[in-house]
Amino acid sequence: MNTHGIKAATALTGLSAHVIRVWEKRYAAVTPQRTETNRRLYTDDDIARLQTLAKLVQQGYAISNVAGLKDAELEEMLESFEENATEPNFIHTSKKSEPFVTAACEAIRDYDQESLEKVFDEATLSLGYSGLLEFVIIPTINRVGDDWNKGILTVAGEHASTSFIKDYLAHSVRAFNLDENAPVLVVTTPAGQIHDLGASIGACLARMHGWKTINLGASLPAGEIASALVHAKATALLLSIVYPIDDPMLAGELHTLRKLTPDHLPILVGGNSLDNYAKALEQINATLVPSITDLTPALQSIREKRFIASSA
Repeated sequence: MNTHGIKAATALTGLSAHVIRVWEKRYAAVTPQRTETNRRLYTDDDIARLQTLAKLVQQGYAISNVAGLKDAELEEMLESFEENATEPNFIHTSKKSEPFVTAACEAIRDYDQESLEKVFDEATLSLGYSGLLEFVIIPTINRVGDDWNKGILTVAGEHASTSFIKDYLAHSVRAFNLDENAPVLVVTTPAGQIHDLGASIGACLARMHGWKTINLGASLPAGEIASALVHAKATALLLSIVYPIDDPMLAGELHTLRKLTPDHLPILVGGNSLDNYAKALEQINATLVPSITDLTPALQSIREKRFIASSA
């Protein structure tokens, strides 16, 4: 049976070396072989188990609750998820998250940042960090937008919610340690795109999966983004396109950005307005990320290709 070192294991599973070691030491999720120099070696079965565990954790299961299960039990859980998924998410997870979303919106209406952070902390314990991002924070943002449109929430309240959530994300993401050779993801929005909260969420998810993330903020010209990519020695770029939905200048910015970046550098693009700029995104060979759920496999694919290229 094939064996793989820790570097290959991170590329094949999308998990950071730190996470794999923690899962091994703290939860006995896998028991790798050891070389004479005490290096870890993971079999194909170990890799498959880690991949299954990673998928379950992404859907909200706590690693402490699933790490001790047998491979067959894990596969059964994953199959159940795939059969019962509405999009790629559990119906019951969405229902479980609803009280957190309601409580978060109430805290925002009261300008209560401390209570909001407690809600997010509790949601993380219940749903996992990716569950917090996908099932709590994103629905909360959407509901805040609806409340603003209906006049339930003032402009000040909407701005406060963005500030509160960004503060929480910036603090929470520090819990994820990085390897020295972690791939680098630059995150921003193109010039004219003024909403970058979705980009921040994407950056947090990438960090959880072992990427070094550099968040440049909102509305940067193509030349500035390209310069940052070079100086950061970026592995990939993540753009968010949300608002405005009909910017006539955006297509030109995207074409300029593609010209200024290496052809091999992946450009991932997410956000609610992808369809409105579909032609330009196709022309620059962008990888579309329609939802936060699609970001993880997109990043995983980049890591696998990077590993194969480095091993050739």
